[in-house]
Amino acid sequence: MSIEQRHQVESEVQRAFEGLSQAAQTLDHERYFSFFDRSDLTILNADGSILDSYSEFQQTYQPQLEYIQKYNHLKFDPVTIDVIDENNAVLVNAYIGEVVLVSGDVLSVAGAGTQVWSKRTGEWKLVHVTNIVRS
Repeated sequence: MSIEQRHQVESEVQRAFEGLSQAAQTLDHERYFSFFDRSDLTILNADGSILDSYSEFQQTYQPQLEYIQKYNHLKFDPVTIDVIDENNAVLVNAYIGEVVLVSGDVLSVAGAGTQVWSKRTGEWKLVHVTNIVRS
């Protein structure tokens, strides 16, 4: 793979990640879920539990969304992308944020994550996510 191809993949994955981040911050749940591969997905949660399908992920995550009123901020830094080949890349990030719950409570959140992005379907989709939450 040439350097130009590698940069192209990095750029495409970065744009997909930015779309995912924007959808999360604006509470655009339909768009957020569109970034996940519906036929091939695993999630490793911060508590060590594993979700091994899109439907299991959506059933677990969707109910939590009704408690979020808005994000005051959500920042990802650093973000690094390791290109495996033209159809696969690993993105690692750290994040900090502040979320306002429907109850009015404000929560600070911080952690890190690993995402495996695949373009085997023609679009960049998440096929694996690991989330680590810092207390």
